[in-house]
Amino acid sequence: MKKQITSLIIDDEQDARDGLEVLIKTYLPEVDVLDRAENAEEAIRLVVKYEPDLIFLDIKMPGKGGFYVAEELEKLGMETTIIFITAFDQYAINAIKHAAFDFILKPVDPDELVKAVSRYKNLIEKESLKVKIEKLHACLLPNRLKFSTQTGFVMINPGEIIYVGAGGNYTDLYLADGQKVTVTQQIGQIEPQLDSHQFVRISRSHIINIRYLKEFNLKKKVVLLKTEEPMELKVSLRGMKRLKEV
Repeated sequence: MKKQITSLIIDDEQDARDGLEVLIKTYLPEVDVLDRAENAEEAIRLVVKYEPDLIFLDIKMPGKGGFYVAEELEKLGMETTIIFITAFDQYAINAIKHAAFDFILKPVDPDELVKAVSRYKNLIEKESLKVKIEKLHACLLPNRLKFSTQTGFVMINPGEIIYVGAGGNYTDLYLADGQKVTVTQQIGQIEPQLDSHQFVRISRSHIINIRYLKEFNLKKKVVLLKTEEPMELKVSLRGMKRLKEV
């Protein structure tokens, strides 16, 4: 008799939990859903209680999300296999791939769910959760950059920069936490420091982090997220070309 695979479903949305459990019962009879959790703290408690073979873990949950859960499980020495469930977010997906975790996009497609579990069953050599978390950190938390200010310098994680705005001999860095940091460097000096795969110069005055790009419209403007109000910035012809190459 084949060994049943034990699992947990962790998602803050009840519809998502219900839907995934139905798919598992319908397409994966070899997988037992032992329990479900709707937040990070409950998820960690249930993993410690059941020690499941794998968990289906939502990334974005109110408060502490899926990456936090993975880190805490690693600290506790748990070796459960994690399959992340996420809405499309290229930044998060690149990090997951880099760390060799498996993932499924929302809304969950039955075929993709079956393939993910099949990969789990066929996996012979598994990297430890500790190794995967280290890789995840390396991708999610890049080295901070040093920027000069009038009083000294600041160290900033480039992933926290929404956009950069030129101001003569000074440059303003607008951050995801709402701060605006003014540095004593021209935008042309800052541009080479930023990853060209993540940052695009859309005009002489602005560089944007495409992680926060919501849309580009026919008015030659980009709309950015993570600001108190949607922020629109004008795009030059050269900037339009660069955006199309992203």
